[in-house]
Amino acid sequence: MVWKPPSRYDHPAWTEEMLRSWVKLLHTVEELDVVWRVCAEPGPPGVRGQVIAEYVSPELTGKPALTALGLISRRLNWAARELWTRGMPFVIDEVKRTRTVDRSVAAILLDALAEHPLWPQMRHHSNPPALSS
Repeated sequence: MVWKPPSRYDHPAWTEEMLRSWVKLLHTVEELDVVWRVCAEPGPPGVRGQVIAEYVSPELTGKPALTALGLISRRLNWAARELWTRGMPFVIDEVKRTRTVDRSVAAILLDALAEHPLWPQMRHHSNPPALSS
């Protein structure tokens, strides 16, 4: 076991194999960009949904960007369901509107992303975000 969603007794724990399989199930650069952006700043306080949305869809701002992120998030959730789990391997705080990934999960996901065939097409190669440390 690598990570288990907090306070969710009904959710299975994510193993390294599941995390790597989940990344392989992602089919678009936008999906991979969401995972990369969340993993680029692991641990609290998390990354705000608006920041992720505007990173993934730089041509959009405000509500349209969040709407686009919502569609991508549904596809990420579908990929997780194929592994018989619910939700992504992130803590999503609806009140704070953040996504937070555990550091150990981020390390595995970033490694799996680097092996994905779409890796060279991802945004961070040409337009890396200014990440806070």
